[in-house]
Amino acid sequence: MKPHLIEIAVFAAVIGLLSAGAYSRNELWNDEIALWTDCVKKSPGKARPNVNLGIAYFSTGAYDKSLEMMQKALQIDPAYGQAYYNLGLVYQKMGDLTKAIAMEKKALEVNPALDMAYYSLAGFYFESGRYEESAEAFQKFLKIYPYFPEVHNLLAVVYMAQKKFDKAVRELEWEIKISPTYSLAHLNLGQIYWYEFQNKQKALYHLKMALMLDPLLPNRREIRGLVRLLEGLP
Repeated sequence: MKPHLIEIAVFAAVIGLLSAGAYSRNELWNDEIALWTDCVKKSPGKARPNVNLGIAYFSTGAYDKSLEMMQKALQIDPAYGQAYYNLGLVYQKMGDLTKAIAMEKKALEVNPALDMAYYSLAGFYFESGRYEESAEAFQKFLKIYPYFPEVHNLLAVVYMAQKKFDKAVRELEWEIKISPTYSLAHLNLGQIYWYEFQNKQKALYHLKMALMLDPLLPNRREIRGLVRLLEGLP
């Protein structure tokens, strides 16, 4: 695997951050479980408390319980798009990408305004190796939120997986316009400019920017070695 594909390896983790929320706040979410359990008991015929309880369970890693609450919400309201959306996240965590994709598509079917479903759908398609569909989903999301942070970079990763490097560069340049200090976009650009286009000047600029911006940059040692190599070339 070429170094410029490093971002693909961490792509799933990036998507996971979106869907999972802040796992470190388990104490807070335990309070949320108690709160929404009480709400479900007081309003058993309402879908929303069940969904919110499911989200609280999800955020503690209790995916079976989260699944149960989302399904209960849909028994109450079969047209509740948010429940389908969250079911997609649950199925992804449980390793069933086929069902995860189906739930996100259903969420958009019953509620086309659930824009974040395009984001999750794009990630699930990518994990499934369905790169064309992943790109299409990201494109739909970006039509609605063209300046949403990190999404142009993620779309670029999809293009990298398809070896569409001209399109990847375009998206990464967009990302840097939106977030000039986003180190992974600089890292990806630097590697593409060198490994695919042999443009030493642009490669060095972006690789050095990535190193300067992020002391925890993935494969930092290897990137520094690449910079030293390029600086030694005529």
